[in-house]
Amino acid sequence: MKTLATLAALVCAATFTLSAQAADSPAKVQKEQAEANYKMAKKQAKADEKSAEAQCKTMSGDAKKQCKKDAEAAHDKTMADAKATYEKAKADYKAMK
Repeated sequence: MKTLATLAALVCAATFTLSAQAADSPAKVQKEQAEANYKMAKKQAKADEKSAEAQCKTMSGDAKKQCKKDAEAAHDKTMADAKATYEKAKADYKAMK
């Protein structure tokens, strides 16, 4: 019986949460999604950079220097793209308010 009451309470809480989320405007949901995507893109860019730098360690001389430059450039481009997308989403949200 206690399990049934707990289950009923969980269903009510979930329903309330979903109702509250449904009340959010589409623009707000898009902004929150953009924030989550930006955070994920930053983590992915950092992981990709570390992976590329690990590959560079197997090289030597000019090839190693170029590899590090390429890894840094790819990281910077990914970060710039992610930031631009995030800033656009923020601006769109601000315009819809």
